[in-house]
Amino acid sequence: MRHIFFTVTSLVLLSGVLAACSSQNREPAPAARQAGEHAETQQAPVNGESRDIGAQEPAEAGFALMQSERLGPLRLGLPAGEVLKALGKPDEKSERALWAADGAEHQQWRYPAQGIVLGMIAEGADSKQQIDAITISVPCRFRTTRDIGIGSGRGAVLEAYRREIAQSSGDSAVGISDDAVIAGSVYGGVVFTIKHDKVTAVFIGAGAE
Repeated sequence: MRHIFFTVTSLVLLSGVLAACSSQNREPAPAARQAGEHAETQQAPVNGESRDIGAQEPAEAGFALMQSERLGPLRLGLPAGEVLKALGKPDEKSERALWAADGAEHQQWRYPAQGIVLGMIAEGADSKQQIDAITISVPCRFRTTRDIGIGSGRGAVLEAYRREIAQSSGDSAVGISDDAVIAGSVYGGVVFTIKHDKVTAVFIGAGAE
């Protein structure tokens, strides 16, 4: 299984996803990995009740979720050719950068008019690019397979992803906060940016190694 690496600055606070996307070209910080290794997870409350996330650890649940989840026609692993058919050519492309962490080439495809930023990956010089991470914000109208999109209520997110949401003790790698709901963890899963109890951005992928 290929390793997926993609950095999103301040995933938990996420005060501005589009601004954060400009810093995604940096490789993941080792400190984030160390914090995640010591995270003590609990159950996530939904409407005042505790929900058991089952035997899966948040990281395991998050990796499974991000591989199966979609936003409209977009999913992780979608080949570049299919992206072009669905969205057209990107308005902007970052420089392709080789990451020492995974030995793969990473690039951002940006569609600002559509509210979409894609992390693209090529695992070898001769390999074709595919989606490695997805971020949507206004005006994108794509929704997840569980019918969550921009403008969805915080309560709807907690209910739809209750089995993948976990709280942590003293660590923001997993869980929920006033600004974000993380299904899985930042090391793999789906992150919903929340403002005034409404979803303002959705990220699918691995925000840290």
